[in-house]
Amino acid sequence: MRRFLYDTAVFVYALGTGHRYRAPCRRLVRLAGDGLLVGDASVELVQELAHVRSRRGGDRRQAMADAHAAADLCRLHAVEVADVRLALSLVAADDRLDVRDGIHAATALNRGIDTIVSPDRAFDAVVGLERIDPADAESVLLAGS
Repeated sequence: MRRFLYDTAVFVYALGTGHRYRAPCRRLVRLAGDGLLVGDASVELVQELAHVRSRRGGDRRQAMADAHAAADLCRLHAVEVADVRLALSLVAADDRLDVRDGIHAATALNRGIDTIVSPDRAFDAVVGLERIDPADAESVLLAGS
């Protein structure tokens, strides 16, 4: 199975409502829950998901439960100084990439992960990182497994 990093958006859309990415993201989360798909993530994903869910949903307890559940589905990586330095360089090099996405990209690159699952096209500009759209991720990631 191909190694990849999750973008927070995969979990945000899976937990959200009425969006074209909801169904494919829910399938990815279900596959992860079944142990058929194992992805990596920065610990920043957990913080970002908890923040987004508590701000949008208003239910802090549920937001924290959602963040815990997402964390349990990923191989989590601590954010290291080298990740922050690389993230800042990536963000400085391309206006489309925000700092949180820079941290995700740096986490992947610094750990030899060359694939990220994300709907965010800003990752397309990151040299050495291939973005897979969530709508295509199931077939691409499970190919050959």
